[in-house]
Amino acid sequence: MGLTEYTFQNLFGEHLDQKGNLFEIHEIEIPIIQRDYAQGRNNSNVMRIRTRFLDALYNALTMHKKMTLDFVYGEIKDKKFIPLDGQQRLTTLFLLYWYAAQKEHINEQDSIFLKHFTYYTRPSSRDFCEELVKYSPTFVETLSEEIKNQSWFQYQWYNDPTILSMLVMIDAIDEKFREVEALWDSLTVNPCLSFYFLPISEMGLTDELYVKMNSRGKPLTQFEHFKAEFEELIKEYDENLSKEINHKFDIEWTDMLFPYRGDNQIIDDEFMRYFFYISDILFYQQYPKSPLEQDEFVLAKTLYGSGCPKQKENIEFLVKSFDCWCNVDENSIDEFFSKFLSGQHYQIGKVKIYQDNLNLFKQCCDTYREYEGRNRKFPLNMTLLLYAFIIYLQNKSSVTETDFKRRIRIIRNLIWNSQFEIRADGQRNNMPQLLEETREVVLHGRLLDEVGYNKNQKEEEKKKLEWVSANPNYVDSLFHLEDDPILYGCVAIIGLEHSQNFDRFRMLFNSVTDRKLIHRALLIYDDYSQTAYGNVHYMGNSNLSTWRDLFHPTNQRNGFERTSNALNCLLDSLTDFSDKGLNQLIDSYIEQQHQKFDWRYYFIKYSETLCGNWGVLCLNEAPYDWYTLRQSTFRGFNWQSIARAIYQIAPNKFTMGNWAYMQYEPLFIANTQKKIMVKNDHFEISENDCIIQSIQIPQDENDGIDIVDRVEYFIKVCDEFFFVK
Repeated sequence: MGLTEYTFQNLFGEHLDQKGNLFEIHEIEIPIIQRDYAQGRNNSNVMRIRTRFLDALYNALTMHKKMTLDFVYGEIKDKKFIPLDGQQRLTTLFLLYWYAAQKEHINEQDSIFLKHFTYYTRPSSRDFCEELVKYSPTFVETLSEEIKNQSWFQYQWYNDPTILSMLVMIDAIDEKFREVEALWDSLTVNPCLSFYFLPISEMGLTDELYVKMNSRGKPLTQFEHFKAEFEELIKEYDENLSKEINHKFDIEWTDMLFPYRGDNQIIDDEFMRYFFYISDILFYQQYPKSPLEQDEFVLAKTLYGSGCPKQKENIEFLVKSFDCWCNVDENSIDEFFSKFLSGQHYQIGKVKIYQDNLNLFKQCCDTYREYEGRNRKFPLNMTLLLYAFIIYLQNKSSVTETDFKRRIRIIRNLIWNSQFEIRADGQRNNMPQLLEETREVVLHGRLLDEVGYNKNQKEEEKKKLEWVSANPNYVDSLFHLEDDPILYGCVAIIGLEHSQNFDRFRMLFNSVTDRKLIHRALLIYDDYSQTAYGNVHYMGNSNLSTWRDLFHPTNQRNGFERTSNALNCLLDSLTDFSDKGLNQLIDSYIEQQHQKFDWRYYFIKYSETLCGNWGVLCLNEAPYDWYTLRQSTFRGFNWQSIARAIYQIAPNKFTMGNWAYMQYEPLFIANTQKKIMVKNDHFEISENDCIIQSIQIPQDENDGIDIVDRVEYFIKVCDEFFFVK
């Protein structure tokens, strides 16, 4: 037996259940476990939903189009129907029928069924419904005011949220339907509004279990109204498909989402977030110049309504995007993601995503379209990564699991190295291209030449595909290197031609506790810095992010190859990858310097020459006049590098000023106002803005390179002039 559609009026009476058994309903009673009537609340979200719902009812009733308001579930006891789901819709229908009966002066006998709708939630709500049915308004003033002015309206009812909500809805119905004629006929003679009704006994549920599954006592959700309107949208396209999707809403998709329900024990919010996610993907692709639509009803009509050129394709993609999670082969969606992804540690055959939560689907259902400040809780990189999994699940017949494991690694590498390319704001919306490239990689393993993901990373991934085929014994070593949290999948700093250093790189950065030692050791082999704006140099430091920036090529800086060469030279030469091993290498270098001391020597010997957290320096007067920036911009506060080295060696003899903005902060002779400025070839000592002494630094007259350690030399000179009595 198929499902039977009921109107609010004909729900009262005799019926046959799905098994052919007769049952009667003489009364509808909203049980005490139900929440208050909420469709009349005055917060912005409910007002928007109320308007949409009444618009839908208005269109159905005035255009004489059938509208099905989803399923209503409940229990039948002693010929009394006790709804457990559908209370909000039933109450709105009760008010609408009451309004039509009063507005059109319907015979009391024809509307007598309204007397059998009541609230058990609280006595005041029940009494209000009884009085309302008996009351005939004049329609001269606002209905709610007219009702509140009646002698039977009790003052304490102002404390009943259900009554207050009903009054708001009555006014909203009046405003919407005031000019509509023959409203009662559209509700009763040729009824346009209906719903499916099932006793919970036919669903195999007890009322106790059903209560646990539902949102009793919780605020109204968007989902309750969205489903009804969405069903009507699909019905315009295909009525059978509408019924099929409605069934999926209530059974398959609910079962699939049920493990991810929130604290309110329902999946409404989770469903809406995932609906927004899928719809936003389609919107990015089909309306790339427009900002995302924020209203779910408008979004649904735009993408799935009859006015959309790709209505059929969009509906199919939406359905498949829900269905694919119902059909995962593993026992759970958690296990599915665990097969392909790892969190903070490398695992053979998996791809690291540097976070503990591997279930991207759950993360999307929990946080999509939510923000922390200006940051998306479910960021665009995760939007693309989850999309890759969806495309795979929808095409498992043509994409093998082995192929996908390799391809999802490529996508991870592209995503994590395209932070400047992944944009979805206005005219810089790259999401259509990024989504297309993701799809192409998943389905065919091809990398497109068009603008989308980072061009350098795409070229690296193409080379890796060839390299992996030619070097199968090094594949695990390469993948392990890719997963390093400094590299995020980009191995350009090592280069595929230096496979002997794949593991050595990880040994170095995982073993050394003081990363500034790596900076000093690299300078032994070359000036490994990268430059921008002419005199701004970027080096590594204690901060891991400075190394990450250095090891990822960018058009904003020059010298990446120089950094790569110095790093590979260091890795080739090291035998001890600990702090001790690097210190021995540095000490050996310093011991061998006796005759000439270039600027690198000072940065290698004196750790305080690079004292900021960002590894950013400016070279003012080549080659020795360096200053270190506290911030990652040349407009930041700074210290003169050599002055910091002098202070490091003799802090009891000198004092160092605080950071200075856009100028050198000088070194001072301790306990004096004598200011020391470090120049390229001399030290300048001044007091009260007058130069009192200039100390020339011995240098090779041919190349201007120091022939003494200027730090030791200056301290020695100061000892003679200022400290030795």
